[in-house]
Amino acid sequence: MQSKNNVRVGIYIDKNLLDRCDENLARTNAASRSEFISDAIELYLSWLVSKDTSRVLTPALESVIGGKIATTENHIARVIFKQSVEIAMMMHVIAGAFQIDEDNLDRLRGLCVDEVSRLGGKFKFEDAVRIQKR
Repeated sequence: MQSKNNVRVGIYIDKNLLDRCDENLARTNAASRSEFISDAIELYLSWLVSKDTSRVLTPALESVIGGKIATTENHIARVIFKQSVEIAMMMHVIAGAFQIDEDNLDRLRGLCVDEVSRLGGKFKFEDAVRIQKR
């Protein structure tokens, strides 16, 4: 596609690169090798410009992502706090109902650490029931 702004220029290009351009002409909408090369140059120039603008966009994007992460961290911290309160209440009820001595408590803690480690932190109530039935 020729326009009055087109200028004929001579360039040196690696033969293998030129062959690859020719092989890929059919994959594009380019009508000629010149149009293919012009499109490739346009694409590369656009990429260079977008690379420059990313330096400006990155701090803004970092700020937005940082804000979202902070909000999520606060939400998770509140949920963990609420769960910790419930677990503490449950432990007090169990401690009050059963007179557990220090030796049994230490053995239980060791058992639980081993079991939770073995299961990769995916300990379920069913696991505790299974262990207690042994």
